[in-house]
Amino acid sequence: MPDYNEQAGQYSSWTRCKYIGIDNPRPHLGVPAVTFVEERCINVDGEEVQRPLGNLVEPFTPENAGEAFDLVDPETGSVLGSMTYQGLYVALASAYLHVATKRDQAQSAPPENLAE
Repeated sequence: MPDYNEQAGQYSSWTRCKYIGIDNPRPHLGVPAVTFVEERCINVDGEEVQRPLGNLVEPFTPENAGEAFDLVDPETGSVLGSMTYQGLYVALASAYLHVATKRDQAQSAPPENLAE
């Protein structure tokens, strides 16, 4: 007996990182780590379905601080250069300070165009 409503068509699938989490505990409480939450995307006849795959966790330790990885353009896939884990840690800490400073400056700025 055939499957109900069985249809053959174009099929493609790929794995992607859906979410990135960063754990940055105090030094005496744990090891910083990056968690990449992966999903499998399946495209059948133009309809896309996502399925969770699991987590990939990479700790940041003194032993791997100098490990380098390629910086890849997410649109083209071309390699733009490289960065070390230490460089990434510094970049993320700096991005946090930048965003927190913008927030604090916006909160302390006087309101504009108040009607008298």
